[in-house]
Amino acid sequence: MPSPTASATRSVGPPKGRPPKQTVLSPSKSINPDPSAYPRTNPVGALSTLLKLLSSLSTRVGRCQYKLTPAEHALSLHLVSIIDPYVYQGAKTLSTVVSAQAKLIISGLVYQPTEILDSIMSFLDSKRDLLNVALCCKHLHDVVFPRHFEYRFIRCKVSSISVWNHLLVNHSLARNVRRLEIVDERSFASTAIMSRGMVIPRGINKRDTDLESTDDELGMHKKQERYLGLALQRMSGLKELKWSCNHSPISIEHIWPALLMRCTTLDTLEIADNLVFTSKGSEGDDAAGSSGGESDSEKEDGSGPAVLPMSTLTNAVFKSTRHSYGARKNPEVSRITEILSRCPSLKNLQVTFVRPTRSQVGHLPPVNELLEGRWSNLTGLSLSGVHCASTANLSDFLFDHHQLESLHLDVSGVYTSNFFLRPDTLPRLREITSTKVVINAILGCSLSSGESTLRPIEAIKGFKLSGILAVEEGKHLDHELLHNLKKHSSTLHRVELGGWHDMDDIKKLASSLPGLTYLDLGKRLNVNTNRGGVVGPVTNFEEWLEVLLTLPELRALHGVKFFYEISTHNIPNSSINPATVSTASTSSPATIHFQTPSTIPASFWDSLVAAKIQSQMSLMDRSRMKKNDWTASMLVWRCPKLRRVDYWEDGSSRIIVLTRGPGSSAAGGSGDQGVDGGEATVRESNKVRWEVRRLKSV
Repeated sequence: MPSPTASATRSVGPPKGRPPKQTVLSPSKSINPDPSAYPRTNPVGALSTLLKLLSSLSTRVGRCQYKLTPAEHALSLHLVSIIDPYVYQGAKTLSTVVSAQAKLIISGLVYQPTEILDSIMSFLDSKRDLLNVALCCKHLHDVVFPRHFEYRFIRCKVSSISVWNHLLVNHSLARNVRRLEIVDERSFASTAIMSRGMVIPRGINKRDTDLESTDDELGMHKKQERYLGLALQRMSGLKELKWSCNHSPISIEHIWPALLMRCTTLDTLEIADNLVFTSKGSEGDDAAGSSGGESDSEKEDGSGPAVLPMSTLTNAVFKSTRHSYGARKNPEVSRITEILSRCPSLKNLQVTFVRPTRSQVGHLPPVNELLEGRWSNLTGLSLSGVHCASTANLSDFLFDHHQLESLHLDVSGVYTSNFFLRPDTLPRLREITSTKVVINAILGCSLSSGESTLRPIEAIKGFKLSGILAVEEGKHLDHELLHNLKKHSSTLHRVELGGWHDMDDIKKLASSLPGLTYLDLGKRLNVNTNRGGVVGPVTNFEEWLEVLLTLPELRALHGVKFFYEISTHNIPNSSINPATVSTASTSSPATIHFQTPSTIPASFWDSLVAAKIQSQMSLMDRSRMKKNDWTASMLVWRCPKLRRVDYWEDGSSRIIVLTRGPGSSAAGGSGDQGVDGGEATVRESNKVRWEVRRLKSV
């Protein structure tokens, strides 16, 4: 029988198959709720106590789970107040250490969200700037292309419903359009439009058959008008609009209400349409093929001036076309005046009217109504092909616009006897393009600051010289003009004539303006040509040299030909080893450039190549080449700064450039061949080369 002591000390285990039951104490029971037990000098203990308190919330049962008692809430606030100062100081110290170690911080433009980058790209209007951004990295390239780059400029027809529908559906893409050019429906018949082509973003179906579901032609035009108007309302960033849709019943007046929605962003407006020179209300009665519904648009248009002024529009251009569609026998500018009445910030205004090709007779549009407007910021004005019934209105208009710097007036009805300007008219004028009457009136108008004060006029264009026989009452007709030009010779550096008669005109002009840097003589008047209108080189070259002697600052001379034509077939594209020959222009050997070894003198290869070229030339071309070389040297000798003269062919967009410096013997003859030493270097440095270069198309 076991002893009682052994039985008392024996542990009785649980039944087999069951785990032992352990008693878990709640962490909150082991936490002292008294805040005074936690000093502020022990943040580590306060942090461990706070973690223990928060971890105990998940072990509670029932409705007490994740809830603090009032005592525990007060304790947690006390613990947080102990930890907080140490957390701030630790973060500050950590940031100092990181900056001291120059740790890479991920920041910058490329790390911004795509939506932010897309918004930033919307502030770039130029495609060149967008391209520069896209070349930075692939991420920016994906943002710029094609959402921005391909939508900055769109050129298409008004019948391109697929384009308007695409912009109507995709609002975010329509906001990226900055320039919109609507070309004529018959643009494929125009060489100028074909060379430029349509500019449409990728991904747009160019076939409009899916959207044109009507057989009614007038209904189709209304559908095009509706789609275009809705697309314009989506273009919230549009800044420039060019309208050249002339062969369509849809006029600019039809889309004008939709265009007014963009009055807060539009900066440039250019309209080339005959219908804009019609009187209001006459388009629906006279225009052939015109659809109805214009009265509603005009009613909306009439209610616009007081509600939606185009405060951002600074450039306005209105032109007529040579087409007969939409032309009137009695054109007016009432529509143009109404549009301009909404533009208080206008800076540049151009109104150009040309008669249709088939009807060269008819009235010119009067501009008296237009001259009643006033724009305080107007700096450029161009009125061409219009009629001024009252020169007093024109005089008042010019007097009230003191900011004008560029003036182009081709207005009928202005004569010497009826056109007078008040003092202090156009004090800031820099460029004039007009007739002799207007130029004389402006240059002869005095300023209140004194007779010694002159206008800062830099260029005068468009006037014609009368000739030596133009004498009236014992006084030459150009005497007053030449006197006024001489007064402004200190600032006047550019003159472009509309025409001239004889050499005496040019001599008087050169003596009045010795400081000219650019002179365009225009076309010589009253001269019969026996070569089908082709004018050859001048025969009085010595007289022209005398004129050039009085123009020491002249750099460009146009309107007269000095050089003989050279056949391009006699100039080969060959190479002589070891010197490589390349012709920049096949018109003359003066454009030849050489790459020679440094051990062989350049003059040797120059003479070798010149001999090769001259051996393949015809005798006539060889003679003309020598004549042109002599002409170039004489021009630079008499006028050292002259660099540009006319090419021997008209309408070829080419010029001849004169340069001084080391050149080939083909440009300066073969007189220096075989000469070595310093004397040859001096002679080569004084040689004159002439090159044929092509002008860049604007």
